[in-house]
Amino acid sequence: MIIEFLGGCDEIGREAFLVKDKNTNVLLEYGVELQPNIKLPLLPAVKIDGFFVSHAHLDHSGMVPLIYKFQNPTLYATPATLDLMNLLLEDYIKVAGLTRGFSEYQKYDIAKMNKNFKPCFYNQKFKIGNLVAKLFDASHIPGSASIYISGSKSILYTGDINTISTYLLDYKEINYPEIDCLIMESTYSEREHPDRKIEEKRFIKKIREYENGLVLLPTFAVGRAQELLLMLYSNGIKREIYLDGMAQKASDIILYHKKYINDDRILKKVLKRVNFIRTKKQRDRIIKRGGIVVTTSGMLNGGPIVYYLKKVRNMKNTCLLMTGFQAEGTPGEKLLRTRYFENCESKFKVNIEIQKFDFSAHAGRSGLFKLIKRIAPKKVICVHGENTKKFAVEIREKLEIEAIAPKIGEFVEL
Repeated sequence: MIIEFLGGCDEIGREAFLVKDKNTNVLLEYGVELQPNIKLPLLPAVKIDGFFVSHAHLDHSGMVPLIYKFQNPTLYATPATLDLMNLLLEDYIKVAGLTRGFSEYQKYDIAKMNKNFKPCFYNQKFKIGNLVAKLFDASHIPGSASIYISGSKSILYTGDINTISTYLLDYKEINYPEIDCLIMESTYSEREHPDRKIEEKRFIKKIREYENGLVLLPTFAVGRAQELLLMLYSNGIKREIYLDGMAQKASDIILYHKKYINDDRILKKVLKRVNFIRTKKQRDRIIKRGGIVVTTSGMLNGGPIVYYLKKVRNMKNTCLLMTGFQAEGTPGEKLLRTRYFENCESKFKVNIEIQKFDFSAHAGRSGLFKLIKRIAPKKVICVHGENTKKFAVEIREKLEIEAIAPKIGEFVEL
């Protein structure tokens, strides 16, 4: 079995790994790196027999339609992942057209992708050529999966994975089969998350401090927006709550695929209470009246949050609460560091209170080490992180398991 690394090495973005074994070629992910500049994975140089996507986030799925310009492999993912992918991929085309004047693929490429889709479900084995595959719940976002492939050797690719339960998703320990090689995400290999309950109390306390003002909650459309809505509901927040941007459609899709979430009845109840915002006139009214606005995008690189910030940057009794990962070079990361919002169109100082909270959907450092111990693979390949080499060294030293951090373009033979 040979694994080629087409992307996602020592970086967070453009995940792409090609598995070749027993005359069968399987591609795991084909994402895009969005910040600070667009970067694509290498193109596979062989015919793809099976194509897996672990979940819908663009760093894992953003270039999937590009493959269908050249060939037509069967696409394997959960039904929730496919529907959420369609939402994000169509938005990618729209944003790329507005900001760069072109997109690497068009809607007809997405249509080809959909035509080749074969739905997969957790814990069900199936064959791809001469290999056997199986998906396991990764508890990252609705429909997310870890991918098991067995041939001459066995591998488990974690995808983005979480090891705690949240309001939206339930985590249960999984009895994985025997694994020769674990391809492990490393996003938070260097740090722990704060205690989630303590962080939640701090978050709710800050929201209550602005009970007569305006609270802006920029968030990722898929997963995080719904988690925040459930958190506000569970903590008895009675104020008017507004949902803006792509999170509206994402919420509808997640509710439709209700078997992937904890309690669809509660989410349905929450969404009935929320006010959906679609126009600038509505946004201006909210700015005057106050309330809690859950809106895209999470890293401030687009979406309605940019409009809100321009309008409220000098307003009293207004706060901006950031709840997601901020990639280096994004407007969100720059704002936290400098208090200036900056994108390709404008730059201005933001004079409202800004706070950062950690409600990550990724396992923290100890969660990653516990997962490796429990799976007990013969080899670990560290990907999807900003310091995978250091993580690999630590795995070798602490767990006495062979571990490597490959570079893009390299391959490993198991």
